[in-house]
Amino acid sequence: MVQKLTKTSAAESGKKKAQQGLQELQDTIESLRARVSALEKNEQRLSALNAISALVAQSMEFRDVLHLTADKVMEVMEADAIMVFLLDEETDELVLELYQGLSANFVTEVRRIKVGEGFNGTVAAKGEPLVIEDVTTHPLLNRQAVVGEGLRSQVIVPLKSKGKVIGTLCAAKRKPANFDRDDMELLSSIGNHIGANLENIRLYQDMKRALSQLQQSEERYRDLFESASDAIWVHDFDNKTLAVNRACEKVTGYTSEKLMGMSVCQLMSSSGKARVFEIEGGLLREEPVEPRCEVELIRKGGTTSTVEVTTSVVAREGQPIGFQHAARDVTEEREMQGNLRYYLQQVTRAQEEERKRIARELHDETLQNLIVISRQLEKITSSDALWEESHEVVRGLKKQIETAVQEIRRFSNDLRPSVLDDLGLLPALELLADDLEANGIKTTFEVIGVARRLPPEVEVMLFRIAQEAVRNIRRHSQA
Repeated sequence: MVQKLTKTSAAESGKKKAQQGLQELQDTIESLRARVSALEKNEQRLSALNAISALVAQSMEFRDVLHLTADKVMEVMEADAIMVFLLDEETDELVLELYQGLSANFVTEVRRIKVGEGFNGTVAAKGEPLVIEDVTTHPLLNRQAVVGEGLRSQVIVPLKSKGKVIGTLCAAKRKPANFDRDDMELLSSIGNHIGANLENIRLYQDMKRALSQLQQSEERYRDLFESASDAIWVHDFDNKTLAVNRACEKVTGYTSEKLMGMSVCQLMSSSGKARVFEIEGGLLREEPVEPRCEVELIRKGGTTSTVEVTTSVVAREGQPIGFQHAARDVTEEREMQGNLRYYLQQVTRAQEEERKRIARELHDETLQNLIVISRQLEKITSSDALWEESHEVVRGLKKQIETAVQEIRRFSNDLRPSVLDDLGLLPALELLADDLEANGIKTTFEVIGVARRLPPEVEVMLFRIAQEAVRNIRRHSQA
């Protein structure tokens, strides 16, 4: 009996040990499974982080980075929604830049959030991560739209660039969940990667935009350059031609290829070339020079044309590297001006000849006839045959005739003073000054420089100008 009890007790003890060993084995298996699961989860998170890091390092398109980030975060953290806010420094607001898993109404409600308000606003203000287990009981809840959207649990981390908060990254679930430390660290690492590279991406995009604008500007300049009606060429300080437009071919007669191998300035006359070089030197010295001048251009084949050249300095990064010249062919214009001057001279000469003829006829005929009449009247007044009343009438007529003679002499002199033809401009001007003196106006006549004769038409023009000035002086002084 005792032996039987001993065997039973030993069997139970063995069974108990076996059960205990089995339990320990199960616990070990569960522990291994948990470790394997944790390792797999960590490996998954590490893989996601590596993928995001690789894209951030390679891609310069910020939205591509954000989209991949959102996909990876939702996959690894089993999140229901993702939000990325970026800071608008001008308004001090967070702007929803990217989202997934959210309704349109909710997006409208949270499109802009003031820094310091709500969950994301607080993270942006403090620059520290925030874990919310249940938004319905959290004191920072300030928008019921969050509850209405069913986003119960959230983890939010700041996006930083050079130590400065530039936005927030939020992962949310629609059921209460405990985001652990690993979740927060993963999201923080992702946020750090995004924030650290955001500035580089923005700089790249700004540079890309600037290059695009520069390219467009260059294309517009090239279009204007090529379609300009004026001949334009650019050369360096060695007079090596760097660029010419199509109008240069028309002005010079040479092809663009030929012009690129020569100095366009060498086609100018010696005096024109010297003037252009003088302007270039003045512009480089930043002197107040007139950048425009007219030069004679020797075209292909030896023909010449008159061009108006405007010179400007070409600079790169603030340093002068050469000159740009714009030339306009003014040959026909100058010929027309020359013809106009010729016609004006002819008209002026005809007018002066007519003045001379009228003045001569007044002096030789009308004036002489009046003098004869005056002398006859003088004889009559000396006769005793007239009554006293008739003497008075005749004397009055004689006085009127003498006045008329003076006026005709003045008029004849105004039309064409003989001294202008005989002695020249200076004596004629001196007579004008004497006439002012005779009318009680103090006048000084002074000659500066060496006295010399000018072409007849020039002397006539200058005399007419002075004559009109004297006439105005006499009229305004009531002399």
